[in-house]
Amino acid sequence: MTMKKKIKKNNSRPSALYIHIPFCNHLCNYCDFCKVEYFRHWAKDYLKELFKELDSHNIKSLKTIYIGGGTPTALDDDLFEELLKRVFSYLNGVKEYTIEANVESLTERKLQLMKKYGVNRLSLGVESTDETVLKAINRKHTYADIKKIIPLARSYGFDNINVDLIMGLPNTTLEDLKKDIERILLLEVEHISTYSLIIEKNTIFYHQNIKRKTDEEERAEYDLVHKMLTEHGFLHYEISNFAKPGKKSAHNLTYWKNEQYYGVGLGAAGYLNGRRYQNTRGITSYLRGKRILESEEITPFEDEEYFIILNLRTSDGIDDELFFQKFGHSFIETYRAKIAEFVDNESLILKDKTIYLSYKGMMILDFILLKILN
Repeated sequence: MTMKKKIKKNNSRPSALYIHIPFCNHLCNYCDFCKVEYFRHWAKDYLKELFKELDSHNIKSLKTIYIGGGTPTALDDDLFEELLKRVFSYLNGVKEYTIEANVESLTERKLQLMKKYGVNRLSLGVESTDETVLKAINRKHTYADIKKIIPLARSYGFDNINVDLIMGLPNTTLEDLKKDIERILLLEVEHISTYSLIIEKNTIFYHQNIKRKTDEEERAEYDLVHKMLTEHGFLHYEISNFAKPGKKSAHNLTYWKNEQYYGVGLGAAGYLNGRRYQNTRGITSYLRGKRILESEEITPFEDEEYFIILNLRTSDGIDDELFFQKFGHSFIETYRAKIAEFVDNESLILKDKTIYLSYKGMMILDFILLKILN
C-alpha cells in the first residue's frame, strides 16, 4: 500500500494573464462563447471596468498574456490602442503575448498597433476555407482574405501565428476537410487548433436543429487531421492543438499544467491562491462592478484530480517525480492497477517515469480518466 504525504495547497505564483474582450461585429451561428454585439459606448465603459479589475489584482510579474474574446480586434482603433497601452505596463518579462483576431477586422492599422505594443503571437479565427461553409456559419471572410492578411502580418514581423479550424461543420465531407488542411498548410502557419463542432444551447445552430456528426465521422476527421499535420512536421502536443517545433502555446500550457493564472473580464475564469473563480457573463452586472459570479477553494485532492485531467491532455503527460513533489505520492504506483490495461494496449505510454497518451489514447481520454478517477 502506498502511503500519502500531506498534500500542500497549490499556491504557485501566477505567471499568466487572460483578458476577455466580449465584443463581436457579428454573431456566428455556432458560437456559445461569452460575447455581445459591438457598440462603442459599451466598449468604452467596459474598458474602464476591465482596467479596475486589472488594478485589483496588483499584478507584478508575468510570462504570458492572452487577449481573447469575443473579438478583440472588433474594437475601434483608438479603444484598441487604449487597451494595448494599459496592458503594456505588464510586459516586462513576458515571453509570449497573444491576441485573437478575426480575419475581416485585423486591419493594417491594428497590426501596426500590436507590433508597437509588444504583441508577438496572433490567433486567427479561420474555421474553414470554403466560402459556402463560411457563409453558412455567418463568418464574413473568404480564403482570399486569409491569404492576404497572413503575409501582411508577416511583413510586420509576426512569426508565430495560430489558425483555428472547426471540424464537423454541417454539410461538409472528409474531402472538404482535406482541402481545408491543404489550404491551411499553404499558409505556412506555426500553430493550428482544431475543434469538433459542438451544438450548444442558445446558438443559432441549436435553434436550427443542426446535428453533430456521428462518433465514427468525427473520428475519421481527427484521424485525417492528425495524419496530414504530423506528416508536415507539426507536433500533436495537445488533443486539439498542433505546433511546429518551438511554437507550442506557452499560455495554454499554463492551463494544461494546472498552474495558477489571472482571468480578467466578462465571463473570464481564473485560478488564484488555491481558488478557482468565474466572472459573470452578464455585461450589465460587470459594468456595475459586480464581477465574480462564483468562487471555490480547491482542496488538495481536487487539485490532484485537476492535475491528472489537465496534464494528461498534453504530449508531455505526467512526470511522476513532479507529481510526487506536488502530492507526496507516486502517480504510477498509486494508480498502477487502474492504468495497467491502458499501458498494455498502448493507449498510455510509460517511459522514464513519465506517462503520456498515444494518439490512440487521445481518442479515448474521457474513458481513461473515468477509469483512473473513479
